[in-house]
Amino acid sequence: MKYVNFCLLAIASLALSAGSVNTDTLSTGYYPGELIPSLVLKDDQGNLLDRAEYKDKKVVVNFWAAYDARSRANNVLLHNYLKQNYPDVELLSISFDSNDKVFEKTVLLDQLDRHSQFCDTLGMRSDIFRDFRLKKGFKNYLVDEQGKIIAMNVSPQELQEVLSKS
Repeated sequence: MKYVNFCLLAIASLALSAGSVNTDTLSTGYYPGELIPSLVLKDDQGNLLDRAEYKDKKVVVNFWAAYDARSRANNVLLHNYLKQNYPDVELLSISFDSNDKVFEKTVLLDQLDRHSQFCDTLGMRSDIFRDFRLKKGFKNYLVDEQGKIIAMNVSPQELQEVLSKS
């Protein structure tokens, strides 16, 4: 009898704990379907810019560095592709070059619009670098108007597919 009562109690507690409350709120995270964490950046004038200021626009958040050839080339491709094909989609491109002069020279050489390019001179010691787990490689995120990550690590071709669906 004790065994039956124990089993009934275990089943009842399992049934109660299995139920969950659906709050319809998204969690903050780093993967598609989650809300992108807050990003506060400093522009070339020293003014702070929060990614949340772009809440009514789709945004591509791109991480790169001049010393990483692949991320640098991808930054140029994304910049030019968005400028030519999707001018309503904003680009927030964050470089992790520890030398500001290297960053400035790279932006000039690559003919990038300065207003979309930001530099975190703390480089690999940056909170953003750590929080977004960029030690394993640079990434990019397509974020919708509500701050939800739609896609990550997209090429310009993949970006076109994703944007045409939304």
